[in-house]
Amino acid sequence: MVILRLALVVAIFVAAHVLTFSAPPSSLAATRVGGEAYGLAVGSPAVGVPGAAYVQVPPEGGSVSDTSPGAGYGVGNAVGSTSKITTASEGSVGTGAVTSTVTVADGELLGGVVRAHDIRIVVSVSGGRPSAQVTFGTLLVAGIAYPNPQPNTRIDVPGVGIVIVNEQLVGGNGSDVGAIIVRAVRLQITEPSLFDLQRGTDLILAHAAAGVPDVIATRLVAAGPSPTATQVPWAPISDLKPVDTSIGNGNGNGNGNDNFDLDNGNGNTTTVASPVASRAAASGTLATSATSTPIKIIVIVCTPTAVPTATSTATAVPGAATPTRTPTPGTCS
Repeated sequence: MVILRLALVVAIFVAAHVLTFSAPPSSLAATRVGGEAYGLAVGSPAVGVPGAAYVQVPPEGGSVSDTSPGAGYGVGNAVGSTSKITTASEGSVGTGAVTSTVTVADGELLGGVVRAHDIRIVVSVSGGRPSAQVTFGTLLVAGIAYPNPQPNTRIDVPGVGIVIVNEQLVGGNGSDVGAIIVRAVRLQITEPSLFDLQRGTDLILAHAAAGVPDVIATRLVAAGPSPTATQVPWAPISDLKPVDTSIGNGNGNGNGNDNFDLDNGNGNTTTVASPVASRAAASGTLATSATSTPIKIIVIVCTPTAVPTATSTATAVPGAATPTRTPTPGTCS
């Protein structure tokens, strides 16, 4: 009996230790969550600017949201500007899940070095697994379009700095702890700037983050194939070219190459000459490729026309003045 009892005690002791070592480490996921979102931030480290619609979910969970007609930074908002920002973040301690969202209608950094339209970021963490959805309507960096950029695409802008588009960082153990940080655009100043920004300053356009229990993310998401940059053509407004309307005299004084040339060399010839014909006339040589088209001039002459009247015999009246006849206006022919 004693041996049986000792064997039972040993079995219980071993089982207790097995359960202790096999159980997952104490998780903070059951006590708090983290999440935030904003539209524009500047600094080192970057801080949301006024009007950036910043939201942060409470550690105990809940739902928060904010909207803004836009935000700007710098004189004339030249450093950064946005329009119509919406942000939201919600988390649950019970489920250990967090989701954060940010949308920006239009964004611009450094007066046009970066231009983006219709930005949307949705990040979430559930069961320790982070995920992200990032879309751009359009994205231009230094005049080059980057459709659907892969995570952590780096673009060097000479004389300005480094631009990271679709920046994604993750953290956690993939089990009960997870985190993710996504920024649509992060521009880091590496050169002296006309905007009086120090080296190392970050300009962030559209940021969303989620974490359980905290937002601690430092690992870069592996980038996919590099996208092909598309040169944005700067097409002219119109293909029409200015017309030279100066009038030359066709006598070799330098005006013979005008689009419109009135030749008065013999006093009675008026032509519209091609540039080749005009140059030939100026040099005194015959150009077989020259062509000319006479200008039709219509002259309208107005002359008084006599109006016939009935014939009558005038009778002199003593003492009466002789009547004065006013000519009738003529007609144009």
